[in-house]
Amino acid sequence: MELLNTSPLFWGLAILGVILTGISKSGFAGGAGVVAVPLVALVIPVESAVALMLPILLVMDLRTIAYYWQHRDPVELKKLLPAAVLGIAIGGWLLAWVSPFVLTLSLGVLSLLFAFWQKLAPLAARLPGSAWLWGSTSGVTSTLIHAGGPPLNMYLIGRGMPKLSWLATAGVVFGVMNLLKLIPYSLAGMWSSELLVTGLLLVPAAYLGVYLGYRLQHYLNERHFLLACRWLLALSGVALLAKAL
Repeated sequence: MELLNTSPLFWGLAILGVILTGISKSGFAGGAGVVAVPLVALVIPVESAVALMLPILLVMDLRTIAYYWQHRDPVELKKLLPAAVLGIAIGGWLLAWVSPFVLTLSLGVLSLLFAFWQKLAPLAARLPGSAWLWGSTSGVTSTLIHAGGPPLNMYLIGRGMPKLSWLATAGVVFGVMNLLKLIPYSLAGMWSSELLVTGLLLVPAAYLGVYLGYRLQHYLNERHFLLACRWLLALSGVALLAKAL
């Protein structure tokens, strides 16, 4: 059984990134879920970090959906899921073409704008076709750099959804997107036995992170949850800009 990397630095960064991502997924609708790939990419190639995280994200999605399934918003899901599927298809096609630098930089700037410009998110969420715009953008960025959270939360912030509905709806969208991403990743030949074994060993950290996020959100009312999501969106923007620059 071979591991992708045996250094203590790799395992420290990977465990930290996975736990933070799990907390983000189940506690803040993926608001800071972009941190894991940049952390792990400090010690392994970016494409390996992206492939490593996908099975782990699927484990997190299953637990998050189990926690919140009854609170999902079917109306929003009917609008967002087709758009997300379109985004996955576009992202899969772009895997070999798009510049990760341009994508990461653009998404970082957008995240900061939506986090700090209070009137921008409600306006963007009410534009004609806004669910298609942000849902498909989330699918593209999720496929390329596992950063589907910021575009989706830009939309959900503007919709003013209740906390539990927000968490449940985002959880289902992320679950479907990550499941579909298995197709382009397989076609691109991104898997290896070392990646899968290493990912399996990180599953306990994934469960721990999701559990911590689920417990944490109980202590946040609607106003504090929205505020936390805005700040985590800003954190995501800073992390994306740091990764790009």
